[in-house]
Amino acid sequence: MDPRTLQFTVFCVFSALCLAAGYGARRRKLLGEHTARPIHFMTVSVVWGAVALLSLWRLPPDRSNLWLIVIEPLLVAVPAFAVIPIARKMGCDNKQTGVVATAAGLGNLGFTLGAYLCYTLLAGPEGQQSEAALAYAVAQVNLMAMAGVLMMYPLARHFGGQHTGDISVTRLVITSFFDLRALMVHCAIVGVVLAYLHVPYPRVLDDYYVIHGLFYLGGFGGYFGIGLRLRLGDARRYLREHALLAAVKFAGIPLLSAGILSVVNLTPLPLASLGERVVIVEAFMPVAIQSVMIANLFHLDGRMASTLWLVNTVLFVLLPLPVLVFWLG
Repeated sequence: MDPRTLQFTVFCVFSALCLAAGYGARRRKLLGEHTARPIHFMTVSVVWGAVALLSLWRLPPDRSNLWLIVIEPLLVAVPAFAVIPIARKMGCDNKQTGVVATAAGLGNLGFTLGAYLCYTLLAGPEGQQSEAALAYAVAQVNLMAMAGVLMMYPLARHFGGQHTGDISVTRLVITSFFDLRALMVHCAIVGVVLAYLHVPYPRVLDDYYVIHGLFYLGGFGGYFGIGLRLRLGDARRYLREHALLAAVKFAGIPLLSAGILSVVNLTPLPLASLGERVVIVEAFMPVAIQSVMIANLFHLDGRMASTLWLVNTVLFVLLPLPVLVFWLG
């Protein structure tokens, strides 16, 4: 096993142990389920915000990168809206249809999976491309988060229905971008500005492996917090939904990504080769934890959302991940 593959494997094992530790802590009543909220808040706002700023600071200042602003919203919207009639035919009610749609549109592109995979496996023979690959991946996950707020919030509200005490979607969208939980997006914008202004990146951060430390800290906070709220036992109730999401995530979105990139490459300003590879790798990522959060926020079927996330992630580890590691390792 080459060093990059080993590095990613160690991170995957670490993440699985954090998930199991969170689950075990709740089961043994060492920590309450409510503890996940402050852990996720600090992880998303502070840790992931720092990673977003530092990684996007190294984004290659190329005009072709603007294609990501077009590509990522399409990769969110097309799968999400395409599965709605299929979910209806499967017999899903409104709340379940909303869960399947948001799960199809949002993927685990970020620091707990996709971005780290790109960072380790797209590094190049001497590791010289690792930071640029990470920057592309972080740009993509931030664009997905924005698209999630702008498109998935209204979709989830439609299927979840209006409840007493709910605020309007417009107000929710606006406040979401000015809430401390959106700090990662603002840090990402700062990182992009620094990159395009050619502000020198402080290399001392590399000497002390700051990015590596933040990755592991973010992985701990993300997966341990998920483990605290994880419920097992519902997987067999949604076999058709699992099959649908597996087809969408591991075949449909990769094919859609390849098609979009083919069109982009016909233009006078094609996406850079490394950026193209990042988009393809990220296309195979499983359901995002953000889909579970949206389900809880908009009164969808939260238990179903958690189960779909867990099973789809396990299927990713068993099916696409070994192929990606073999191909890129």
